[in-house]
Amino acid sequence: MAPSPSSLIVALSGLSSTGKSTIASHLPSIFLRPQYAVTILHVDDFYKPQAELPHREGLLDWDCAGSLDWPWLEAVVKKRKDGGSVGEGNVNPQPEFIGGADGEGGVAQTLVEELRNEVESSISWANPKTEAPQRILVLDGFLLFTPSVPLTFRTLLDLKILLRAPYAEAKRRREARSGYTTMEGWWEDPPGYFDKVVWPNYVEENRGFFVGGNVEGRVDEEVCGKESVRVRMEMDGGLGEVLRWVVGEVRRVLERRGG
Repeated sequence: MAPSPSSLIVALSGLSSTGKSTIASHLPSIFLRPQYAVTILHVDDFYKPQAELPHREGLLDWDCAGSLDWPWLEAVVKKRKDGGSVGEGNVNPQPEFIGGADGEGGVAQTLVEELRNEVESSISWANPKTEAPQRILVLDGFLLFTPSVPLTFRTLLDLKILLRAPYAEAKRRREARSGYTTMEGWWEDPPGYFDKVVWPNYVEENRGFFVGGNVEGRVDEEVCGKESVRVRMEMDGGLGEVLRWVVGEVRRVLERRGG
């Protein structure tokens, strides 16, 4: 079976500072051309203007569904899913960077090479290399498939992955950052931002995926199965193990599609 002309849409979501951007940045080095063509779309590039952002606890809220321009993001993703190209400025077709904005620490290059070799060895050689590559669009964002996200957007997603981190570790990582580049300039988290904005938003949006609403507890497999959400069960173990797991999830879906 030839690869689908449409893109496989992979949503990497989760709490801030769980390694989403780092994981995403390695996927083009693992799913190589000519069999695959990986594009990364950073959802942070789809914020509304700062003047239109909602507030929480008297602070600007960059970490809720209301902060994003969903019609714009949905139009871009739908165009890609339908086989079209996406505009410049919001995508990184073949990232050259290693690492990323999220999380900390690196992923050993030897692991990237190991995973690349595993993917290459699993390719069905019944498909000539001259065929069009299987296109993969990786969405890197803090909020992609929770209840506040428009249903029309959620239905575009082929693989929904939720990455986790313990509260204390995520807070330490977030507060260690110097700031963020925005359309208007530069943003630095004000004191207490993680506890007043980031963490409460994450809990409210994701509690339904966990038993008893405890986001640091057990995954509710029945709910996640119904919503087709894949959750990294272990909350630690290093980014290398998280990358290995994500690659396995992508391969699982590709095999179902015949790629």
